[in-house]
Amino acid sequence: MPSEPGNTRDISVLQLLTKLVKETDRLVRLADDIDTHASTPQAKAAFNLIGSEVSNILGIVRTSLEPLYRLYELDPGMKKLDQNRRNSVIREYGTVDDSAESYDEQALWADLKGKNQEPPT
Repeated sequence: MPSEPGNTRDISVLQLLTKLVKETDRLVRLADDIDTHASTPQAKAAFNLIGSEVSNILGIVRTSLEPLYRLYELDPGMKKLDQNRRNSVIREYGTVDDSAESYDEQALWADLKGKNQEPPT
């Protein structure tokens, strides 16, 4: 059975995303190896170059693709998927805290520091 053009395109997109994941993994290993084992200033400079290039790439990806996430609001199938995921999280953890992004970072650090300073029992 010949593949439909849409299926071919879908496979191509998934192959590209798989390649992106593999290249990212390869780059992470390189950065880790540089951070752990590099001894020359040139190699250590490459670590900083990796960071700035990845930052640039991520900025471009975010700017270019961020509008696609509106599909969760616009497409009925995507909206249903998003709701099912939310319900799954609620069942798994009890409740979902919508204010997770507005946590008090200073309080968190103070709490962690307090636990580290307590004498062992």
